[in-house]
Amino acid sequence: MRFNKSKKMKVLFAFKESPNENLFVYTLRDALLTEGIEAKCSVDDFWDHYENYDIIHFHWLMGHIPMFSPEDLDKFIRQLSIVKTRCKIVVTCHDLKPHYSTNKYLNLALNHLYEHCDAMIHLGQYSYDYFASKSDRKIKHYIIPHHIYNKLYDFSLDKLVARKQLKISSDANVLLCFGSFRSDVERNLVLNAWEKVKLPNKYLLAPGFYRVRRNIIIGYKQFVQAIRYRLLGVHFNNNFIQHDMVEKYLCAADVLMIQRAEILNSGNLPLGFHAQRVVVGPNVGNVREILENTGNPTFDPHDIPSVTEAIQKGFHLKETNLPQRNHEYAMRNWNVSKIACEHIGVYKDIIIKNVNE
Repeated sequence: MRFNKSKKMKVLFAFKESPNENLFVYTLRDALLTEGIEAKCSVDDFWDHYENYDIIHFHWLMGHIPMFSPEDLDKFIRQLSIVKTRCKIVVTCHDLKPHYSTNKYLNLALNHLYEHCDAMIHLGQYSYDYFASKSDRKIKHYIIPHHIYNKLYDFSLDKLVARKQLKISSDANVLLCFGSFRSDVERNLVLNAWEKVKLPNKYLLAPGFYRVRRNIIIGYKQFVQAIRYRLLGVHFNNNFIQHDMVEKYLCAADVLMIQRAEILNSGNLPLGFHAQRVVVGPNVGNVREILENTGNPTFDPHDIPSVTEAIQKGFHLKETNLPQRNHEYAMRNWNVSKIACEHIGVYKDIIIKNVNE
């Protein structure tokens, strides 16, 4: 590949064009466009028009793929080999492996991508150290943190107004667990810890805690479970929370909890910081590094008393200047324009490296 410096750089995010799925890719794409980079989201172009681009940038292996067959794996490996003859391959390390995936072909495809890319972008030091020490020396590693969605949200909605709209008492102590709960392990982690938290007017707001499936065979069992969770005081929504509701939920909350037992990164962390909230999360992966460095509480996800203590501490810290400091940290370090410029630096670095070689 030869890069013509007089032409605009062209970047393809090998990710399907469906903005309702994940804001990370589309907000980054839009910020790159603002900075003068020709950027596009498309899976089809990876297969059919890759030669039009200088950089092919992967996130979550072209989106969240539920099924991946042996034929899919072979096809992907062949295509990646062809694409590498014309383009530079960049991958953002969102996960060490697909979330709770038992599909070995999907895992093999992701591992192949990690092993045959030109550059890996990490959202924190943990994954940088994990991969840089074991990957091929030809792969360049960079750290660029998760950006905030400051072009979409300003989190200016008054807390009392947000609570009135969500029918939450003005004097409630609200713990928000945002995003889908991926297993009963995560549900039990939150419920068992929250039960022991000593606060008046406790309110557990967890819109993605449980979703009843509309299936006659399994629907009855799930319906009974849903009633049980309601009786335990969990306030959840049976439907996906649209992006325009994000601000309302975060503005209504006092503390945001990242409810993962296993995690590398979390988009809820920058959301919480941006919304000027204390964030409580597990002491694992890149999440631990950021929370500990900024003074936000962490917990051992395998020790319920530790989780309870972290939540309790979070409600104490909300009365300090930590929420404001979190917001300032996010605006200073994670605003999307700054992060887009850091990505451009990576793209130029690996292209120049190729030209020099």
